[in-house]
Amino acid sequence: MDNLLSFQGVSPHKIRVYHPKSFEDAEEAINTMRTDDMLLVNLVAVKPTLAQRLADYFAGSTFALSGEYIEIGKKVFLLAPPSFSVKRMMASA
Repeated sequence: MDNLLSFQGVSPHKIRVYHPKSFEDAEEAINTMRTDDMLLVNLVAVKPTLAQRLADYFAGSTFALSGEYIEIGKKVFLLAPPSFSVKRMMASA
């Protein structure tokens, strides 16, 4: 996981971009959240059954860590540790 986006000058935290290829990769991703970094997970290239299994695992793990799990696109999710406050905004029509 070497795709990092840092918040230069604002925070020591990072957003890690993650493209899992197997279910075994999911634990590494959740361990990243334990270091107080956000995780952007892209499941677009994963087979549908594995993508659903991974999405369920990420949702459950994020809930267990008191974090936030948000689908921000089709098969793209933001996992935020409890140290982050994520504000959801709706675009005005």
